[in-house]
Amino acid sequence: MSVLNGYGDKRNPTISNHGVDIAAQRADDLDGMALDHLRSIKDQARALDVASASGGQAIRMALVGADVLALDIDDYSEAFHTAASSAGVERRCGFVQQDITEYDVAEKLGLFDVIVCQRMIHYVPYGVAIDIVRTLKEALKPGGRLYLSASGLHSELGTNYPGAQQPIDQRYELLSDAMVEKHAIMGLVCLYSQDELVSLLETAGMRVEQSFTSAFGNVKAVAR
Repeated sequence: MSVLNGYGDKRNPTISNHGVDIAAQRADDLDGMALDHLRSIKDQARALDVASASGGQAIRMALVGADVLALDIDDYSEAFHTAASSAGVERRCGFVQQDITEYDVAEKLGLFDVIVCQRMIHYVPYGVAIDIVRTLKEALKPGGRLYLSASGLHSELGTNYPGAQQPIDQRYELLSDAMVEKHAIMGLVCLYSQDELVSLLETAGMRVEQSFTSAFGNVKAVAR
């Protein structure tokens, strides 16, 4: 299995070829921030991992004591429950197979202290992304945080990307053939700069507490 980047991540594509299941391999800085926030909560915390794939981050959140739901458009239920059982946290974990673009999280699942949504938002057009963030905002408890990331316009994914010069609300294109093959990212995507990710969150009515760009060039933010 080939190594993708300086982090040593392996190319293990998700079920729908929506990139690689990074969370199953490691926790990144944004994952760590979510875990730190959960540790700071005195009452029983609830956490949601949106676009969870096999649920690596969901299990880490359960290991620090949270009651966790993993949500993905694909059926990772068997893999997730097996991993949760192996980690000894199956009683604190549940899996929900849903399309987040068509799902009222607050109505169906309740409110959460932490919502993590990594490596997904770039798969939808910008207008749909705003709606998703609003949906997740409504599912946060008072004081809750959203931990959001997107593939970066200025990462290697942006190499020969046709949408690079388009405004964010019109940007929705295939990656170059080389990047599709390397990173298993199929279909149209909207890559983001750091400022554009912040603007997305603010347009959806959220207050951004922190934003940054990873060494690879992906963009990340914490908002409430």
